Amino acid sequence: MGPDPVAPLLLLPATGRNPCTSHDPSILSLQEILTHCRTLPPSRRAFYEALLTHGDVVAVRVNYLPGSLLWLVTTPTQARLMREGHDADADVEATILSLQEARDLLTTVGDAVPATVYEAAAWLLAPPPEEPQSPGEGSSHR
Repeated sequence: MGPDPVAPLLLLPATGRNPCTSHDPSILSLQEILTHCRTLPPSRRAFYEALLTHGDVVAVRVNYLPGSLLWLVTTPTQARLMREGHDADADVEATILSLQEARDLLTTVGDAVPATVYEAAAWLLAPPPEEPQSPGEGSSHR
């Protein structure tokens, strides 16, 4: 399918503006990307539009993954299609998770079970919980 012209756009510094329902500049819906990225080749646009027929797709910028790009998709079919369509020679590495895979990950670490890819994205971007301090640890009293 060739290099993905959308992925590099997602790695640009956040502008602070994101009309996505999350209002987080690190989360972009695929629908928004398609609306604003007019330079997509027709075959790539058709591929993304076909993905959206199966459910929501969001791109998330996270600094703890290779390439800092995470695609969250609603269904396992979308995840399979994106993995098959990923260009291994592209300059951008991406991680692709279905909603169920994100749920499994989040419940493993004790977080809530997200109902949507937007909720999963918000949980995956949340700061880690603070570690409880032992009595006397971190205390400024001597």
